[in-house]
Amino acid sequence: MDRSVIETVEGIRAADPEDMLTRVKDLPKQVRDAWAITRKASLPPHYGDVRNIVVAGMGGSAIGGDLAAALLQGELKVPMAVHRDYGLPAYVGRDTLVIASSYSGNTEETLTALDDAKKRGAKVLCITTGGKVAAFGRANGFPVITFAYAAQPRAALGYSLGLVLGVLGRLGFTRDLSNDIEAALADVGKLEERAHEGARTNEAKKLAIALHGRIPVAYGVGLMGVMARRVKGQFNENAKSWAAFDVLPELNHNAVVGFPGPPVAREAVVVLLLRSEHDNPRNQLRWDVTKELLDRAGVPHYTLRFPGSSMLSEVLQLTYFTDHVTFYSALLNGADPSPVTSIDFLKDRLAKA
Repeated sequence: MDRSVIETVEGIRAADPEDMLTRVKDLPKQVRDAWAITRKASLPPHYGDVRNIVVAGMGGSAIGGDLAAALLQGELKVPMAVHRDYGLPAYVGRDTLVIASSYSGNTEETLTALDDAKKRGAKVLCITTGGKVAAFGRANGFPVITFAYAAQPRAALGYSLGLVLGVLGRLGFTRDLSNDIEAALADVGKLEERAHEGARTNEAKKLAIALHGRIPVAYGVGLMGVMARRVKGQFNENAKSWAAFDVLPELNHNAVVGFPGPPVAREAVVVLLLRSEHDNPRNQLRWDVTKELLDRAGVPHYTLRFPGSSMLSEVLQLTYFTDHVTFYSALLNGADPSPVTSIDFLKDRLAKA
C-alpha cells in the first residue's frame, strides 16, 4: 500500500483525473440546489391525494428514495416503497404516486416502470437530468423535474434525496423540512472544516488506511440500514472493492452465528457499525452484544456515529464522511474512483442483445 498517494493535495489530484473529490465535497451544495429546484417546480395539487407512493429507480437514483422513506416513516400517512426492477408491483394504480428517478434519464428498468405506470393510470412524476425519461414525461404531460450536474449518479445523492424530500413536502406528505435541512448542513459544515485533503488528522484517511486489504461489511438498523447499503455500494463503485452489508436486528438472528467461521473469512473482513442516536434502546443493547461477539470471534470492527440536530443530519454527515473514506480507499487500491467500466460493459452487452 502506497500511502503517499493520499498524503498531498497534488498526489490526490493526479490520481483523481475526473475530480470525484469535488463531487464528494459538493454534497451540501447539491442538497441546497435540489431544495431550491423543488420550491419552484410546478406540481399538480391532486398528486398529494394518493394511497401509496412508489419510487422507481436503480442504483444511485434509487437510494435517495430509500433514505427519504426511512427518514419520513414516522410522518408519512401512506406507504412508500422503492422499486428496483422492471415494471411495477401489482398494487400500483390510479391512487399511486409513481416517482421515476433516473439520473441519466435512460435507465432501462425505470423506463419500463414508467410505461407500466402510464398504462395503469398512476400519477407520475419524473426526476432526471434529461434523456428518455424526461422525453417520456413531457410527451405524456407528466411533471418533469430536471437538474444539471455533471457526475456519476452515485455522486449526486444530494439531488436524489433532496428532490424526493422536496417533492413530498410540496405535495403535503410531510411538514416543511427547510429548517431541518439548514441545521443538518451546518453540522456537515463542521465536518468540512476537518476534511481538507491535506490535513494530517483527516479521520477519513485514517479509516481508509485501516480498511485497506480487507472486505468492508457495513451494519445498520432502520435508516442506518439504508446507509449500510449505500456504503457497500460506494466501496464497490468508488474503491473498486468487494463489500457487503446487513441490517440489525435481523443479523442477530443469523449472521452472528457465522462470525467464528473459517479463518480465511475472519481475516478478510472488517465490520463497520453505523450507529444512530435514534436507534431503539433494545437495538442499542443489541449493538453492544454484537460488538462483543465480533471481539470474541476476532473480527475487527469500527463504530461510526455522527450525532447531530436530526436524523437527516446523521445521514448527511455519514454520507460526507464515508464518501471520503471510499474515495481514499480507491486511491490506496490504485484505482480511479470515477469510472465504472463493468457497468458500462454490462449495459453495452444488454443493448446489443
